[in-house]
Amino acid sequence: MTDMAQSHYKLGMNYFQGKGVEKSFAEAMKWFRLAAQHRHARAIFMLGKMYDTGKGTAENPAEAAKYYQQAAELGYPRAQNVLGQIYIKGRGVPADYDQALHWFRKASDQNLSDAQYNLGLMYAKGHGVPKDFLEARRWWGMAAEQGNPKVQFTLGHMYLVGKGVKKNYSKARQWLRQAAEQGLPTAQYHLGMMYARGTGVLQSYTEARTWLQKAAEQNYLDAIYNLGKLLSSGSEEVRDPTSAIVLLKQAATRGHQRAQVALGHNFIKGIGTEQDLQLAYHWWLEAANAGSADAQYNLGVMHLNGKGVNQDAVAGKKWLTDAADQGHTKAQYCLGIMYSTGKGVPQDMDEAFRWKEAAEFWESL
Repeated sequence: MTDMAQSHYKLGMNYFQGKGVEKSFAEAMKWFRLAAQHRHARAIFMLGKMYDTGKGTAENPAEAAKYYQQAAELGYPRAQNVLGQIYIKGRGVPADYDQALHWFRKASDQNLSDAQYNLGLMYAKGHGVPKDFLEARRWWGMAAEQGNPKVQFTLGHMYLVGKGVKKNYSKARQWLRQAAEQGLPTAQYHLGMMYARGTGVLQSYTEARTWLQKAAEQNYLDAIYNLGKLLSSGSEEVRDPTSAIVLLKQAATRGHQRAQVALGHNFIKGIGTEQDLQLAYHWWLEAANAGSADAQYNLGVMHLNGKGVNQDAVAGKKWLTDAADQGHTKAQYCLGIMYSTGKGVPQDMDEAFRWKEAAEFWESL
């Protein structure tokens, strides 16, 4: 590689990023091509990336694969890793696990953490190799030690749920914290939930709020919901019902079923807002139509009692049955009582016993 090729590559990157010059993908491609003529691996890789993403040229996966292959054969680890990924997906090349493994190994041997993560994933899923969590963990450990937050989260989650390893909350907290401190929202969320539940740590709602807030600020939906729940019903030092309503509305508006159910409860009880049975019904109806058994049960009770809606035993039975069919024990008990007393339905002791027996079965599970 000549100094001239390196200069061409740097100029191409300046145009690609708009650094010191007006951004121009066409100019970037011109300079990358000049550098590529001298076998400049990074310039060749960037040409592949531009064909892959359609920047400066029409998107062309086959052409992208050709350039990635050239850069990979010149020993550039990022190209080797991307080439492995496109062999996994069959994008621009026929899908081929053996080729993916080959290139992930090449890049991993050069200590590229993303490739070590991908190689570990191959072993974890048994793609092209026998499934082997120990081997997966070995590669992920190498990547995590380099500070790769995605891999640190993966290891932390493995130890948290005991997938492929024995549960170890201390190691889970260690890896999740490292990833969380690097700003990974999934890690921030799971670390926050460990503190909220007291899972392997001393329960701390303050610490939980800190980490859930960080993830919520990155628009992580489950974090927005759980932060809303925490501020709604957590301990005195974190309770903030008014802010909770704002967060629960954010999550509910984006279709988060548990947030819709929680928001309905807050409107029923007037927590952080004025009591509003119609709004409670609205949010429970959203969640119920999306399949939430809790919301279906709540609607059933509202219709049976005539609270917030007209009393309607037919609608009440319909929603309770929907929830009961999903194994919701309270709905099953309610149906059993309805059939045993004949309230809203013809009295039927066989049907009453069937729902009571179903509820006891689900409770035992």
